[in-house]
Amino acid sequence: MIDAVLFDLGDTLIDFGVGRREAEILFRRGARLTYDHLHAQKVPVPSFELYFKHHYRRMQRAYVWSKICRRDFSYARILAAAAKALKLPLTDTDLHHLADLWYRPIGATSHTDPGVRNMLETLRRAGTRLGIVSNTLVPGHCLDQHLLEEGLLEYFPVRVYSSSVRYRKPHPRIFEIALAQIGAPASRTLFIGDLLHADIAGAKRAGMRTIWKPARNKPFATAPAQPHRLAPDAIIPKVTHLPEALREFGWRPTRAATHPAVA
Repeated sequence: MIDAVLFDLGDTLIDFGVGRREAEILFRRGARLTYDHLHAQKVPVPSFELYFKHHYRRMQRAYVWSKICRRDFSYARILAAAAKALKLPLTDTDLHHLADLWYRPIGATSHTDPGVRNMLETLRRAGTRLGIVSNTLVPGHCLDQHLLEEGLLEYFPVRVYSSSVRYRKPHPRIFEIALAQIGAPASRTLFIGDLLHADIAGAKRAGMRTIWKPARNKPFATAPAQPHRLAPDAIIPKVTHLPEALREFGWRPTRAATHPAVA
């Protein structure tokens, strides 16, 4: 029986489909938004190229460090460090707003299946506990705002972001944190995500059942030839197919859950 479901965020609940090249373009667009905002507020900023280089180089160094140490970082720290280096007189409130602006181009490229909210309503009405476990360098408040705008935040009282807890999937600690917050044993919790190594292998090692939902830019496969540690318990082409797949794990919706409110 399944009492709780933990979701990956990017390319599972919300489709971003952003590769490395696109990410660098979006990073520059975010930098431009923050730069223009500071300029409009008459903050003494240098040239845009110098401003951008200060942020981009720090981001690159933090990314390499995270790979070596297997710990994540938040780009909120990048903003604060760059502001200090450039001697910009910014408050914590200013930095919070800049982080929101920097995330805006990324959020604008995203897509959420219109059936996701009804699916989550079905699960919630059935008494299923819901949470998110996401590898991300985006500050949590930016992602929370995105979820709010998509009408999804209310379904996820548990949200564990690697940018906040520092551990990245497949590290067992990030799953342990989520399980403790959601209050369900691993044996009665299912994890759904799009990455076989980070999501499926990590969740299986933590003792959870798993469902693989390939990212929208990857072909759907019914039986991936993978080692046992990467083999999911089930595969679905869209996250909205989750309630039907959960029946195979002993999950059953209540009568009320079979007729969710229209999103």
